[in-house]
Amino acid sequence: MAIRPVRDERTPYSVLLYRKNRTLRLAEIGFFLTGLLVVLPLFENLRSVSFMLTVLGWGGVVMGMVPAIWRVWKRPRYVLYEDRLVIHWGRRRDEVPLHQVKPTYDLPNQYDIRGKKQALLVTDPFLEDLAAQLELNKRGLKRRGS
Repeated sequence: MAIRPVRDERTPYSVLLYRKNRTLRLAEIGFFLTGLLVVLPLFENLRSVSFMLTVLGWGGVVMGMVPAIWRVWKRPRYVLYEDRLVIHWGRRRDEVPLHQVKPTYDLPNQYDIRGKKQALLVTDPFLEDLAAQLELNKRGLKRRGS
């Protein structure tokens, strides 16, 4: 009998808008600064309203565009089983036993995975299922219906 996943989730765009990992944050900063450096020579007065509106507009475009590109390019997917968490990032697949996953309590989506702090780009129901499964494993119990 094959073990069915507890939860299987592809990261939605809305989650990428407000939950970011280090790489996604750096990509946003890089795109923003690149655009700012391109636009900077076009304005003589950096305190002008048009410059400020351009910077704010570019910031909005970057914050909306980078997560969409990231979702299409990396196709993040998380699969939770009773004994492991499988993380798919593009062509990379990482399988982590749940005994190596611990919450860090910094942010709700931050976990210590194999000794490294990592942001899980998943929805709140996935995080609830993960916390419940970690607690069940810690107590040595099985999930109902398994």
